[in-house]
Amino acid sequence: MNGLYFEDYYEGQRIETPRRTVTDYDISAFVNLCGFLTPTFIDLEYVNRPEHYSGRIAPGMLTLSFAEGLILASGVTAGTGLALLELTPTWKAPVYAGDTIQTQIHVVSKRLTSRGDRGVVKTENVVVNSKGETVATYTSARMIKSKTFGPKLEEES
Repeated sequence: MNGLYFEDYYEGQRIETPRRTVTDYDISAFVNLCGFLTPTFIDLEYVNRPEHYSGRIAPGMLTLSFAEGLILASGVTAGTGLALLELTPTWKAPVYAGDTIQTQIHVVSKRLTSRGDRGVVKTENVVVNSKGETVATYTSARMIKSKTFGPKLEEES
């Protein structure tokens, strides 16, 4: 997909990203890189207790990072995205090693900025696993180029 310009978005638009399987290696690398060194993420005996979880879970921030990576992988902002302005996540269910996730993008609003060559697109994003369960939701706002993006040439007299 080519990147969408501000004008290409419309309220109610729905876009699905590619899918990605979360691996044990992904979780280990993220946990070690970011220092999430708590029993919830590094102790398999702890997480396999019946009162906890039924296997290795991904930190919510990893799920959110993958969800955003899937949006980038979809190409929707390729060459047109200028800035991520807002993320407001809510986690609904754990993501386990071996789960496959996908992000569903729902455009809720858009507005042109005062510069006129870019706009802000707000979306509600739903992260689902391969069972169709919602594991996270979040709103986001992105600054997106319009088709007129770039320097304005002054008229010659």
